[in-house]
Amino acid sequence: MYQTQLEEQFGKPMKDIIYEYYITKNYGPSVGAKELGIPRRVFIYFRNYYGLKEVKHALHADQNVCPDK
Repeated sequence: MYQTQLEEQFGKPMKDIIYEYYITKNYGPSVGAKELGIPRRVFIYFRNYYGLKEVKHALHADQNVCPDK
């Protein structure tokens, strides 16, 4: 239901939509879900389904997020 609605609204696959909000815009599940107008649990489901949590952590590890002391 939510997947079809969002794919029609954005004109792209659900994976691309979640990727844009979670990775590109760097929104967490609560903010991403609010922006998309879906429940947080639905956002988390698709984030986990597409393995984007691991992608985000890998990107942050590559960018050396921790500042030098």
